[in-house]
Amino acid sequence: MSVYQFRIFSLSLVAFALVGTGNWIVTADEKDGDSQTELASQDDEKEYVPKTKRQLRQILTPIQYSVTQNEDTEPAFKNRYWNNKKEGTYKCIVCERDLFSSKTKYKSGTGWPSFYAPITNKNIGTRKDFRLFYSRIEVHCARCDAHLGHVFDDGPKPTGKRYCMNSASLKFVEKKEDSEKD
Repeated sequence: MSVYQFRIFSLSLVAFALVGTGNWIVTADEKDGDSQTELASQDDEKEYVPKTKRQLRQILTPIQYSVTQNEDTEPAFKNRYWNNKKEGTYKCIVCERDLFSSKTKYKSGTGWPSFYAPITNKNIGTRKDFRLFYSRIEVHCARCDAHLGHVFDDGPKPTGKRYCMNSASLKFVEKKEDSEKD
């Protein structure tokens, strides 16, 4: 390896370490913990009041906060919903917006809950994520901007998508059985 190649490699490692921590850009929100962000409105947005960083730290577990607010990833196969087979709805842990249905959940073998489609595209948002050496598409809640996971183009039909989500960003609400069954 030439000296030039070594310098490029070293700079790449430093850049990766800085980006990988997720702490290289500090916003006013993160400094004081009390700023509130107003998000683009939909009809139901008028009732939603975003929580401050301080409030989120009080109501979320450390892993939930780390995943949803710092874009971290929980361990594979050691999370709450990767193997959940119950029927119901997966909601955002921060704002409780409906995100995914158990009807679109499938076993991807990745160790995280995976879905081939959201309940509706308007409830999620996406953006390019450059935290690794390659770009990925990050998925976040459209209402509160909580980080949920990533979407990949290697899922099953009919969409061909794999929404690979963190259990820590989700709240599962089990479907209630009809009490009037005969």
